[in-house]
Amino acid sequence: MKFEIDTSTINQKKLNLLPAFKKPETYSVQKSLGNGCMLDPPGYPTYFTQHVYTAHGNSPAKGVQMIIFDKVVEHTNDWDKSKTYDVYRAKIDKRLKNLWDPLPLDHPRTRAWILSLYTYFKHCYADDSNSEMSLIYPVPSYELKQFNDDERFSEEWRTAEQESIRIANKEIIDYAKSIAIPENHQAVRRIRKFYPEYEPEEGLIQYAPVHHGNWWERHNRRPKPNECPGQYETKHPVNGTWCQMCGWRDK
Repeated sequence: MKFEIDTSTINQKKLNLLPAFKKPETYSVQKSLGNGCMLDPPGYPTYFTQHVYTAHGNSPAKGVQMIIFDKVVEHTNDWDKSKTYDVYRAKIDKRLKNLWDPLPLDHPRTRAWILSLYTYFKHCYADDSNSEMSLIYPVPSYELKQFNDDERFSEEWRTAEQESIRIANKEIIDYAKSIAIPENHQAVRRIRKFYPEYEPEEGLIQYAPVHHGNWWERHNRRPKPNECPGQYETKHPVNGTWCQMCGWRDK
């Protein structure tokens, strides 16, 4: 089987309904594929988008902003009736998602993506009371209060302070433990955004796998080291002792 980019996850009928991009002579298109695609599932449209640039290297003040396979997916006209950037962005995201034909949950590429999420989000949980930050569990030492002793402290004060710290740390740990359930694991949350039926895998929560490559993002299979194209304009092995693309590691 030839190692190549797989576009089977892009719905061609829906793609053909989008406006065709007619590139002005002085414009250029982003050479590499992909924008804002980190952590997205395999073959998601974000992996294939390209920005459009003017002769000065800027995004056009008016007109097409981004394309996918020479079809327009972002245009300044999308700002019409968009009062905020979030509303504007939601239009683009919806348009891209509409192009996606998901792979089955048990597909090798989907499984590779799932494993990579458990690796990336190791020990990270979603705390709905603080959506801007992940909660880490087990609680790292830097999140706990520490007692710094000094010979000037009286034994009575020292004992009281140590007890106060113990109680405070117990509250921190107990709270984190209440949040750190499988359903709140950030990998599970991310997977369910695209596959709502997904059930958490506690074995992967407890023992996250090592990074095994990003090949699943756009390609039909995991490449062998001798055919690996590398990634981000860096040849195999991307990271020297291991390859970010094919997952090869120097033994």
